[in-house]
Parts: sequence; structure tokens; C-alpha cells
Amino acid sequence: MQKETLLPLGGFRDLADSAKYEVVARLREIFESFGFSNLETPALEKQELLIGNFGEEAQKQLYLFEDNGKRLIGLRYDLTVPFARYVAGNLGSLNLPFKRYEIGPVWRAEKPQKGRYRQFTQADVDIVGVESVDAEKEILEIVAAAQEALGAFRLQLNDRRVVSAVLNEIKIPGDKTKRVLQIIDKKLKITPKELADQLLEAGVTPNQLKQIQAIFLADQTSLDDVERLVGSELLTDLRVLLAYGASLGVEVVYEPSMVRGLDYYTGPIFEGTFLEEEEYSGSVVAGGRYDNLVEDLVGKKIPAVGISFGVDRIVDSIQEFIREGEVFVAVLPETAALARDWARTMRENGRTVEVYPDAKASVGTQIKYADRK
Repeated sequence: MQKETLLPLGGFRDLADSAKYEVVARLREIFESFGFSNLETPALEKQELLIGNFGEEAQKQLYLFEDNGKRLIGLRYDLTVPFARYVAGNLGSLNLPFKRYEIGPVWRAEKPQKGRYRQFTQADVDIVGVESVDAEKEILEIVAAAQEALGAFRLQLNDRRVVSAVLNEIKIPGDKTKRVLQIIDKKLKITPKELADQLLEAGVTPNQLKQIQAIFLADQTSLDDVERLVGSELLTDLRVLLAYGASLGVEVVYEPSMVRGLDYYTGPIFEGTFLEEEEYSGSVVAGGRYDNLVEDLVGKKIPAVGISFGVDRIVDSIQEFIREGEVFVAVLPETAALARDWARTMRENGRTVEVYPDAKASVGTQIKYADRK
């Protein structure tokens, strides 16, 4: 068999002894400490659920196909849309507010590069049935807990209602709003000239382009600048969340160009990177409020907000964890039984203990093995 056949497909990986397990364990412990229950949704969903919820750019990244039963299906793009489908299908039995977490793989047919894979793991928490900004406050508390376990974040905040109001003030037609947001969302992926050209191609006038650049793409746009355009009432939640995040020890900033390209967001939105990460520009945590997603499925408005941790991106940034308290036991034929009894006692006391599985191996071989691990 050719060597190429034995390699994974591009954008997919074999992971051996990865820190991924440790990241997942720490996030699961945090989610459950906040009272979130676990949910597992299928990897495959009906195409009618997937198509139309993500936006034009994301739509191109869906894995869609027809199965042997002639059903039109696709691999899930994220964990939010399957969760909305679950909520819509179980409204009668859910105890609202409903708080769930899910950790699992998702698939996107995008160009592989550092931090971007075609299969990767997300860890999501969502709160359904709460309109109050208190739900967003709890999301920020989870981010604060996660940075204690994983490393400090720099979290950008914005609000889709504020973004829509600004676009309305500069007279961007409603039918062009989604496309304009998708282009602004590319700020870090394309050059300023390419971004401007795409906005003009989308029907934005030269004068509107200048206004978009001054508000969304300038280096020093503040909430006060935006308030002069849309008034103070729309900015209330943003100001509350900025202050609350800071009180938790999370570095939170208002970022007007962070608009999140997915179509289903309706209110406050979040996106964060590690503070100490200089070269890597991809977000490791992101999310926001999506009050209309369940309504689109069942015709009843159910408010919802959530955030997703990109497990693979976190692992790529952290590289490795030092697991304290690990013990390796080298064995000799005459000490093997005693060593295993000793190891069991240590495990009962919470230690991680590995006994070399071959007592006939030389001590030098065993020590080399432990040193390599």
C-alpha cells in the first residue's frame, strides 16, 4: 500500500497523546460546576436544517451529500444549530431556563492552515429561555473560570443590534446588510483594499464606504463615537458587559469590526484570543446571542445565548500541559507484585501512576521510556 494512502486526508489529523484530553476535562469540569447538563447531538443533520443558517461564506464550507437511502444530509458545521433543533423538538418537556453543554467534533470544508482544520472539536455552553443580560454575565463568568484553567483571554465584545443600527444610519439597504457584515468579518483575513473593493462590489456607495471605514475599521472607534450615531439606549448591554467582564478579571474591549459572520446572531457577541499569543490571530473562544434561531424552526421565540471554546485551537496555542503528580514505576521481576500493589494504593489517593508493563526489561530501558514520555 502506498504511503500516501496511510496518511489522513488534508485538514484531518491523527492525535496521539494530545493535550486535547486535558483541555476537554478542564472545560467539562467548569461547565458542570455552573450547573450545565450534558447533551450529545448527532454528527449528521438534514440539509434543510443546515442550509440557510450560517451565511454565504460558511455555506460553502458545509459537507453536504446524499446517503444510501437517498436522504439529503450533511455533517454539522457547529454545535449551535443542532442544539437549536433539539430545543425546538423538545420544547414541551424542557425545564426553562435550560442550560446545556456539549463537547464534540464539527466539520468544515475550508482551506487547512494553522489553527484551521476540516475536523475539530468545539466545547459549547448555552442558556435558553433567558432574555436578560444576566445570561451573558454568566457566560463571562465561565470565560473567567476557563482562563484560570487554561490561560488569560483578551475578549472582544460587540452587539449585533448596535451594528444593524449603525448600518441603518448610514443608509445601507436591509437586503445588503448580511453581505456587508460578512465582508467586514474578513477584516483580519484580507487586505484593506480587497475589503473595500468587495464592499463596493456589494453595492456600497463610495460615501458609505468611507463611513464604514471610519466606524467599523478605524483603530480608535469608541462607544462614545457610536453613541453619537445611534443613541445611548442600544449601548446599555454593551456597557454593562464590558464593566462586568473587567470586574471578573477578564480583559474585555469593545471592537466595532468584530461582527461575527454567522447569520443567526441577534444581540451581544463575543470573540477572544489568548493574551500571550502574538503570532496566532485565530479566535479560541467565540459566541453570542441568537434569539431567533429556535423561532425559525417552530415559530415561537425562545431567547438563547452561548459561547464556544475551540479545543484544537486552544491545544495548538498552549502546546502542552504539565500534569502534576504523575509517577512512573520501574520494576524488576522480584519487585513487580509489590510495585503494582504500591501503584494501586497511590491511585486510590488520587495520583496518576504508570507501572512499566514488562518486568524483564532492563532498568535502563525503562528509564529511557519514562524520559521520552
